[in-house]
Amino acid sequence: MVATVGDRRFPPSKLATLLSVLLDAGVDPVDLLEGTGLTRQDVENPFTLTSCAQFMRATRNAVKLYPGWDLGLRVGMRLRATNYGMYGYALLCSETVQQMWNRAIKYHPLSSGMLPLRWCVEGPQAVWTFPGRADFPWPDVDERLYRFMIDLQFAAHVTIGRDVMGPWFLPCEAAYVGSKPVHAAAIEAVLQCPVRFDQPRNTLSFPTAWLDRAPQLANPITASHVSMQCARLLDEFKWSAGITRRVYQELTRLPGRFPDIEEVAQSLCMTSRTLRRRLEAEGASYTELLTAVRKTLAIDYLTSTLMSAEDIAEALGFSDVVSFRHAFKRWTGATPKEYRKASDGGLANAQPARSTALQQ
Repeated sequence: MVATVGDRRFPPSKLATLLSVLLDAGVDPVDLLEGTGLTRQDVENPFTLTSCAQFMRATRNAVKLYPGWDLGLRVGMRLRATNYGMYGYALLCSETVQQMWNRAIKYHPLSSGMLPLRWCVEGPQAVWTFPGRADFPWPDVDERLYRFMIDLQFAAHVTIGRDVMGPWFLPCEAAYVGSKPVHAAAIEAVLQCPVRFDQPRNTLSFPTAWLDRAPQLANPITASHVSMQCARLLDEFKWSAGITRRVYQELTRLPGRFPDIEEVAQSLCMTSRTLRRRLEAEGASYTELLTAVRKTLAIDYLTSTLMSAEDIAEALGFSDVVSFRHAFKRWTGATPKEYRKASDGGLANAQPARSTALQQ
């Protein structure tokens, strides 16, 4: 799954990295950011939220403004694991290479990922596959933009892998769809492995034997906690677009009181039939959203307050605590008691319940 292009929900890390490379090349930031609605100050402000669409617009500008073909490599080499916030830390503290890669796929939307990614074992090699030009998820991808995106992905993949595992962690082979480009030597220098062109797929291959190796900062306790936080962020992302977001906001306006679909529709100035149809068009439903809100509130109460399971059940509108426990086990695979025990620091730093916990 890749991020929805129009959602402004990502820190400006990738845009800032692109900007720094173009500044080094003498490009005016005004020209780079033309059409994005952003200024250099916005991009350098860590609290600015940006979208994939803004990054794509800046990228289209960049490939026109930059004189060479190695721009994607230069940007990818500067994208480190710590550029990606919680997602990057989930990779750094994973217990094995296989776990790191599985988390990279599972939480990929948190990285403002622009390309669909996958990996699989093919005999003695573990192979990452990236889309060819015809399979890119945006229109009007010319040769320079295509080369930029693939080079960026390859270079970032190798750079982040070395951040996690160490400088020895290099692919055994890279394969590119398309003919050998003018900057082939630069590609080989960055990837530090044999590179083949005119291949049927864009791939990076690693020895399968490495899948069980431990990252430098492997920590199973921290890994579990960070993975939990990533899962929560992913849930929030799922409900952050279009009419889905508006319904989500209505359901979280007064935590503990959940309006029915008729009330929500009335507040949004439409009929419940229209609301159901529009939610369906976005792949959501009122019932799913209500469940997501209750789940997120339950997790928030368990991990950041001293509320008992009985009090949480009542606050979430369950008829009794047994019903709440069954529902929570179905949502998370753990009982409320197990989940609270596994959360960071237990109850040592718990605070009073926050009535605005889910306000967007």
